[in-house]
Parts: sequence; C-alpha cells; structure tokens
Amino acid sequence: MNFAIARVVLACAISIFAATAAAGNDADYSQRLAALVNQYRASHGLPDLVVDTAIVDLAEEHSAAMARAGRLNHDDFPSRVRRSELPICVENVGWNYRSPESQMDAWRASPGHNRNMLDARVERIGIGAVSAYVTMIACGK
Repeated sequence: MNFAIARVVLACAISIFAATAAAGNDADYSQRLAALVNQYRASHGLPDLVVDTAIVDLAEEHSAAMARAGRLNHDDFPSRVRRSELPICVENVGWNYRSPESQMDAWRASPGHNRNMLDARVERIGIGAVSAYVTMIACGK
C-alpha cells in the first residue's frame, strides 16, 4: 500500500471511530450535563434535580426530532409538559456543543436558559442528547 492510500485509509478509520465514539457517548454527555446543572443549582442554594427516566425519554424524543428536522426548536413543548404529568416544566435546547461543559457555559450565558436551570419550582430533570442536539426538560409540582 502506498503512503497516500495509507493516509486516506487512516483518515477514514479515524472519522468512523470519532463518529462511533460520539454516538456512543450521548448517554454519558446527558449524565454529565445533568450533574453540571445540579452543581450549578447547588452553587445558588437550590436542591438537586432528580433524574426522571420518563422525562429523559421525552427529552431524547425531542432531541431526535430536532436531529431529523435539522434545526433547534421547541415545537410541541406543551405536549411534552402534558406527557410529563407534572404541572410545570421548563426546557432548554442546544446544538453542536462538543462537551457538556461548553453546553452548560452557553446556557449560563443566556438569561432565559439560565433562568430555567435555576427555577426553584422544578424538582425533576431529563436530558437527552441525540447526534449534536440536546434537550433538557425540568419539571415540578
């Protein structure tokens, strides 16, 4: 195999590995981001949010819908609130942040997203990351 072909094969292998690693890390990304939200809330004297698998499912479903549409949105948010079976929910979305820390920094810098993370009424959280799209839904009584 000549050197040029070897470089192309190596580049393809690296790309496939990176794509596979990123896809396999969606759950890790979500868990780390939920932990960062809780750390941030604690730094403001607020209690941790409990991860709720039903809300995680709603968040993952919405992230997948955004990925299919190829755009950020809050489409059908009232439906997600109803399906949570809790009276109050807030939602943050994001796209193309390579790390949970960079997504968290962006949300902190946005007044609306920041307000959602620090909402004292919410008690439960679900974060879903699909492809480069992420949804945080936090709900309470």
